[in-house]
Amino acid sequence: MSLEAATAIETQVRELIRKRGVDPVRDVEAVRRLVDDALASWEQRELSGAVAPYEDKHAVAKSVLDNVAGLGPLRAYLDDPEIEEIWINDPAQVG
Repeated sequence: MSLEAATAIETQVRELIRKRGVDPVRDVEAVRRLVDDALASWEQRELSGAVAPYEDKHAVAKSVLDNVAGLGPLRAYLDDPEIEEIWINDPAQVG
C-alpha cells in the first residue's frame, strides 16, 4: 500500500466529512462512499501522472475507512477471532 496515497486520500475524506457534516461513526456507508469517490479521484489524477499510483485499492480503502470510521490500528485486532483481549499499555504499545 502506498502510504502517500493512503494519507492523502484519508485527508481528503476527512475534509469531505467535515464539509458535509457526516457522522463517521453513525453513517459508515456514507463514509465508504466518500472513500470510493476519493479513490476514483486519485485514480483519475494518477492517469494524468499528477500523483503516484497505489498498489492495492482494497488495502487503501480499508485503511482509510478504519482510520476515519473505525478504531484505526485496533481494527485488525478486533477483527481477528484469535484475539481475546486487547491491552493498551501506552499510546505506542498495544499488547
